[in-house]
Amino acid sequence: MKNIRERIEGFLSRLERAEAILLEGRVHRVEGLPQVYVVRGSEHYLVDLERESCTCPDHAKGNTCKHLLAAVLLERAERNGYTRSEYAFDRVSAVGVKRSR
Repeated sequence: MKNIRERIEGFLSRLERAEAILLEGRVHRVEGLPQVYVVRGSEHYLVDLERESCTCPDHAKGNTCKHLLAAVLLERAERNGYTRSEYAFDRVSAVGVKRSR
């Protein structure tokens, strides 16, 4: 079993990949389904935040996948009034912040 430091490092790495997916514009809402997203990558994955599910292999193994995290980041950014181009993730305070222009 991994120690706490290894588990946290693994999560943070996954979170960084999720942020990159978001900033690259690869997360899209499914029209008419407010908590459902398509996340483009090597494949297209369907993320349902209400059911806490993703169609990717990593989620099928029981992991919190980067696709789910990316959808949550987009939802959070939109709730806080940020556009995708303004959003950046502050790893210290874990809040959405506006980028300087």
